[in-house]
This record gives sequence, C-alpha cells and structure tokens, in this order.
Amino acid sequence: MMKLQKIGALVILPFAVIGLSACATISEDECIAGSWQDIGYKDGRNGNSRGKFADIAKTCAKYNVRPDRAAYMSGYDRGLPLYCTYDKGYRRGEDGSSLNQECVAAGFTAYADGHADGRVFYEIKSEYQGLIDQHENRIEALMDVRRRLKDDELSDQENKRLRKKAYRLENEAEDIRIDIRAMERLYPDLPRHDFVRSN
Repeated sequence: MMKLQKIGALVILPFAVIGLSACATISEDECIAGSWQDIGYKDGRNGNSRGKFADIAKTCAKYNVRPDRAAYMSGYDRGLPLYCTYDKGYRRGEDGSSLNQECVAAGFTAYADGHADGRVFYEIKSEYQGLIDQHENRIEALMDVRRRLKDDELSDQENKRLRKKAYRLENEAEDIRIDIRAMERLYPDLPRHDFVRSN
C-alpha cells in the first residue's frame, strides 16, 4: 500500500527573512574555523546543491579565507546518500516538488523510485481534492438556490426554473459524493471527507 498534501506587512516580512537566510550562507567564524568536510557533509545530508560551495567561497573571501573545495566535496559526497533515499524522494514527490537534481546526477535510483511513487499519490490527492472542491461548489450553489426559492415574490416561471436547477445540483452533488467515497475506499490513506449538510 502506498503512503499517503495589512498586505504590506506580510510582503515585507518574508522578503526580510529570505534576505537574512541568503546572507547567512556561512558565518565568519565558520569560515575561519575551516571545518570544510563537516560543512560539506551537512550540505549533502540536507540535499543542498553542490553549487552552494561557490556561495561559501564568495562569502569567505570577504574574510580573506579560501575554503578547501576538495575537503568540502569529500564531506558532501558522504552526506548526500543520507538525503537521497526512497523516503525523501517519496515525500518530495508526494508534496508535488521536483526531483532533487543532485540525487539524480549521483544515480540514486531508490530516491528516483520514491519520487515517482510519491508523485503518483500527489496526482491522486489532487484529483481527490478536485472532487471535494466540485462538491462544495455544487452545495454552495444549491444553498443559494434554496435561499432564493424562499422569496414569496418569485414568479411561477422563476420558481419552476430554480426548482429544476436545485434538482440538478442535488444530483450532481450526490454523484460527486459517491465518487469521493469510492476514492476513499480505493485509497485508504486518503483522509475521509466530512460533508457539509446542504439543508
């Protein structure tokens, strides 16, 4: 069984955080300490790009430090296999993220297999959520029609038209509900949806 996804202030804060993280590639103390194998190991274990070394070198140059590329890459190559696992690939596929190209380039097939399986379930969840959205849209439209039917000043023609529309929406919502329950039975890891009553 597969495993089973005021405006100004909001805008400024994320960019501020991004800016801080970009500046914090490596600290002055880390540059001077020069534990390049350890730094490379951590970056590999976290699935970071090898290209990060260029950013590290650029930052350390400000402190007149030249990183040891060979030591960094040695540590990186030890850490990367800990990231490029089936489970990590599955999680990235399941949440719709792309393949980590470092894992692909290094030939970690288990990671690629996990990503493929996760991607399958991502598509299943997307289809499932789409059905839920369709059902909720039908119910919302149905409730609107029922509210309008309470208007005592409706003409007979409009009343008849709205009743036909309500009947159609009820049938469509029920068909979609059946499809949702069928998917839940087929894929038990999907969460069971709680339907909102239309009455």
